[in-house]
Amino acid sequence: MPDAPPPFAASPLSSPAAAAPGDGGSTPQLAHRAVTVAAIALGLALLVLIAYVSASALFLLFGALLLASIFCGLARLLQRLGLPRWLSLLLVYLLTFAIIIAPVAWGGVALAGQFNELLASVRDQANQLLGRLGEMGLPVGEDSAGQELQTLLPQPSGLASSVGQALFGALGALGNFFVLLFLAIFISWQPTLYRDGLVSLFPKAKRARVAEVLEKSAHSLLMWVAGDAISMATIFSVSWIGLSLIGINNAFLLALQAGLFAFIPTLGPFVAGVIIVLAGLAQGVDMALWALGVYVLIQGVESNVTQPIAQRLTTSLPPALTLGAQIIFGLLFGLAGFILAVPLMAVLVTMVREFYVEDVLGGPVDGARS
Repeated sequence: MPDAPPPFAASPLSSPAAAAPGDGGSTPQLAHRAVTVAAIALGLALLVLIAYVSASALFLLFGALLLASIFCGLARLLQRLGLPRWLSLLLVYLLTFAIIIAPVAWGGVALAGQFNELLASVRDQANQLLGRLGEMGLPVGEDSAGQELQTLLPQPSGLASSVGQALFGALGALGNFFVLLFLAIFISWQPTLYRDGLVSLFPKAKRARVAEVLEKSAHSLLMWVAGDAISMATIFSVSWIGLSLIGINNAFLLALQAGLFAFIPTLGPFVAGVIIVLAGLAQGVDMALWALGVYVLIQGVESNVTQPIAQRLTTSLPPALTLGAQIIFGLLFGLAGFILAVPLMAVLVTMVREFYVEDVLGGPVDGARS
């Protein structure tokens, strides 16, 4: 009696290879892959949409991370003196609140009034200058000048025309500032708590590498802040000394805005220089020329003294990448995106280099390692 074939033996016609030769898999497998790819693409698109809609909250959170890195960096300096970490952070917090309260205690309303007068003077000089250019046949006018400058400078009437109007006008910004401040305090007080919570979202085999990259990203952000702080302090000091020597009005406020604008690379110093020259123009052409000379001196000190020191602390971003990121983030997310574009790019560049270039591609080319 001949042996019967096995009950589950597959015939050539019923095998997957014979049923669909060369198609790379059965129809259910292709459908599963298509659904997976579509789900991933839809998920990424949804994440991008959520990030765009909640951009203000995300930038507020990143600002808190930036401020927390500043707190941690200052605390490390105090720890080198032998102080414990908790006491160092507490001293940094107290110093921060003292810096916030000191201007109000020492005549903050009067300082705001001077700032209000400075803005009004700069706006008037810009209108007069562009009005003269319009008389020469250039396509500018006083109306357009005022509208364009209004996008760069806050309204003076909303700052200190009256105490009540200034308080109501700054209420939203003040609330966001204190939210950012307390978020930074919470994060800097227990950074490992939030870092470990984020690392726990990844598989165990990847957690050590993710923690390492997060440490490198935090270090890059801290070094960028250190380099930028040196630049801001240098520009403020040189500006205050130079503007005081030439006798320009509101020298302290002009130096202060120059130091603050130094936080924004590339375009920040240019805007600060325009404000200084316009403020000098209110006292005459000679004062404007002296102010221009001080601005050139400031840029010389920054280029030859500050930047070399800052580049030793951190890897500088390419100028085209810096300016491109500022333009793109500014157009998409407004003023907050424009201000935080460069520190955000410093973190993103570190993550892309570590996670993608190193882990996926095997490392950069030899010319890109420097």
